[in-house]
Amino acid sequence: MFLSIHQYYTRNICKLKGKLFRFLVSSKNLKIGKNFQCDTFPSLMIDKNSKITIGDNVIFKRNVEIRAHATSEMIIENNVKIDRGVRLLSNNNAKLHISEGARIGLYTVFNGGDSIFIGKKVLISGFVYIQTSMHNHEKSKSIQEQGYSHAPIVLHDDAWLGAHVSVLPGVTIGKGGVVGSNAVVTKNVAENEVVAGVPAKVIKERE
Repeated sequence: MFLSIHQYYTRNICKLKGKLFRFLVSSKNLKIGKNFQCDTFPSLMIDKNSKITIGDNVIFKRNVEIRAHATSEMIIENNVKIDRGVRLLSNNNAKLHISEGARIGLYTVFNGGDSIFIGKKVLISGFVYIQTSMHNHEKSKSIQEQGYSHAPIVLHDDAWLGAHVSVLPGVTIGKGGVVGSNAVVTKNVAENEVVAGVPAKVIKERE
């Protein structure tokens, strides 16, 4: 299979940018493995007590944003591909862990006020919202003054989230679970269940 001149140029520029980014920003708080590639340098914010580890053969497309605050930790394993406009945020003492071979679709947001675990070869489509934090909302005072409650989210191996899915705090999606586009997941999804709707409900099992 032959590459066009544009494909060859783009691929090699991405490799060069990845090497340059790795050289410029690697530190005791940020470790980047071999063969990192990026279309553009990701936007990076990392507090002095937080930590980010990126494995080998990881690809970032354009305008990826990474933010690690407080004492949080972010781990991106080998062979992960993150599409353009994705935002990865870890905060407090949470751990955001994306396992080997996962694919994260464009403009997806990981809001990691609590821990997020993404299993091996998970497929997340575009415009998905992984939300571990929720505003408290008692009526005694304004919502902005009440802070947040937090709960972790887990997506086990081979799960698939369709486009525009929202996953709310405390949800676990079992191995091979499938969530249809535009669903809002408020409860756990069992292994190989297919769910859809608002709120998401079981419609069948994978065959």
